[in-house]
Amino acid sequence: MESMQDVVKKYQQGGNNCSETVLKACNEYYGLNLSDDVFRMVSVMGGGVGGSGCLCGALNGACYILGLLVGRNTPEEKTKAEIYAPVKEFYQLWMGKFHASCCRVLKSPANGGPVSCPELMVGTAELLAAFIEEKGLLKK
Repeated sequence: MESMQDVVKKYQQGGNNCSETVLKACNEYYGLNLSDDVFRMVSVMGGGVGGSGCLCGALNGACYILGLLVGRNTPEEKTKAEIYAPVKEFYQLWMGKFHASCCRVLKSPANGGPVSCPELMVGTAELLAAFIEEKGLLKK
């Protein structure tokens, strides 16, 4: 089996944006069988939400994967607290590693950057993989 890093690099080098790369890499690595419609929805989130430089696309893609694993289809299925807790915990881990969630801040030398997009994609996907494994989030 390819490493998560290798899978991420394949998608990043294939021209995918940060959000697409993380989502597609996790889809392949975990055999999630996501539909093309999911990839289409996520494709607009790169560049910090449609190129605006806001929320990091790699972080955004990771949150989509977490939503798939811990989210709900109806309010009756799970409480907001149940679905928000693992995402908040992952976000805090991510912030501990990268120190900002805004794309333009991550890339700014004034803020200790720039952090490269490939570094963010690999780092996010590897952090997410470790989090998923540690928390036992994959449905068996």
